Amino acid sequence: MAKKQNQPREYDAVLGTQNSAPVGSVILGGLEGVKSRLKSVDIEVQIAALKEALNYGEAGLDLVIQAWQYESGKLKWAAYSLLRHREEVRVKQALQEHNPWLNITCLHSLQQNRGITSVAINPNGRTFVSTGNPINIWDLYSGQLQPISIKDFNTQSLVISPDGTTLISRGGTYAGGRKIEVWNLYTGYHKKTLKESTDSVFSLVISPDGKTVACGSEYSGINVWDLQTERIISTMSGHSHYLVQALAISADGKTLVSGSNDKNIKVWNFETGELIHTFKKHSDGVESVAISPDGQTIVSGSKDKTIKVWNLQTKQLQFTLEGHSDWVYCVAISPDESTLISCGRDKTIRIWNLQTGECLRILKEHTDGVYCVAISPDGNTLVSSSRDKTIKIWGIKS
Repeated sequence: MAKKQNQPREYDAVLGTQNSAPVGSVILGGLEGVKSRLKSVDIEVQIAALKEALNYGEAGLDLVIQAWQYESGKLKWAAYSLLRHREEVRVKQALQEHNPWLNITCLHSLQQNRGITSVAINPNGRTFVSTGNPINIWDLYSGQLQPISIKDFNTQSLVISPDGTTLISRGGTYAGGRKIEVWNLYTGYHKKTLKESTDSVFSLVISPDGKTVACGSEYSGINVWDLQTERIISTMSGHSHYLVQALAISADGKTLVSGSNDKNIKVWNFETGELIHTFKKHSDGVESVAISPDGQTIVSGSKDKTIKVWNLQTKQLQFTLEGHSDWVYCVAISPDESTLISCGRDKTIRIWNLQTGECLRILKEHTDGVYCVAISPDGNTLVSSSRDKTIKIWGIKS
C-alpha cells in the first residue's frame, strides 16, 4: 500500500497545539523547516534547529558546516560543538580551515605607564578592566578608556562578578598585600575591604553565583569569603608551605582547582572543601590553572616552561605542551573548549588546539613578558597584558 502523502516523515517536526493553524500560515517540517528556523531572531531557536539538521544526512551536515564557516558568536560555537567529534574528512578540514584563531590579529595596542599584570573581561562582553595606576575600564571593541577609574594603586589581579556589577581586586607582594578590595564596577565606589589576618593574597576567583570569593595565600591556605557577611566561611589546606598563586572554578561552582609553588595542582569540592585529587607532574611551581566550561579538562602553566592538560574524570595527563622558552604565566580556555591560549615570560602568546595539543600560532607583538590573557565570552576577542606597558586587543579584522 502506498504511504499517504500528507503523513509526516520520521524526522519531520510537527509544531502546534490543539488549535488549528491560523488561516494562510504554513507549518514547515523536515530540512526546509530547519532552514526556516535558522533564520529566526531567537538564538536558542537557531541552535535547536542546527542540532536537528544532523538528522537529515549530508544536506543537514552541510548546514552545520556552513554555520561554523560563516556565522559568528553563539551559533558558530554551537556548530563547532556538533562537529568537533565527527570523523568525516570534510568536517575535519572545515574545522581546521575556518578556525578564527588562525586569523587573529592585533586590533588595538593601548600604552600604559607601567607593566600590566592582569586584565579581566566583563561577562557582558563590552568592557574589560586592567590593573594599573589606577585600575582602568576600557571598551573591548574600540579600546577607548572609559570615564570611570577605580582608585586602587597597588593591584596585582582582578576578578569580575558574573553579573558584571562588582570588581574584586587584590594587592601585591608588599605592605597591603593582605587586602581584598570590593568595588562597584559601574560607579567606581569602594564597597568593602576583606582583610586576611596574616598572609598576603596571591590569587582570586569568584563563584558563579557571585556570593563567595576564594583567595590563595602566601602560606598554602585557600580561604573562602562570604561577600555578604564579609566572613571566612571555609578554609582549604593541603598545599605545602608555599604560596598558592593560581585558582580556577568550574562553571557549575562545584569544583575548585588550585596551583602552587609546591609544583602541585589540587582539585577540591568547592561546596564541602574536600580534596578530590592532586596532580604532581610539574617540575617547578604552577603559575596558572584553567578549567574547561564542561568541567572535564584542567590546564596548568608552570615555571618549568610547560603546559599540562589533564582529564579530571580519568585523573590522567593528556598532553604536555612544549614551546615556551621561559615561565608560562597564564593559560585560558576558549568558550567552545577547542582552543587554549597561553602566554609567558618569553614575550609570546601561543594558540593551541586543545583537542590535539598542536600549536596553531605564535603571537610575538609584545616586547617583554606577557603576564595575562583573557578571552571574551563569545570567543571572538582576546586581551593580553604585558610587562612592556601595553595592553593589546586581538580579534578578526572585519
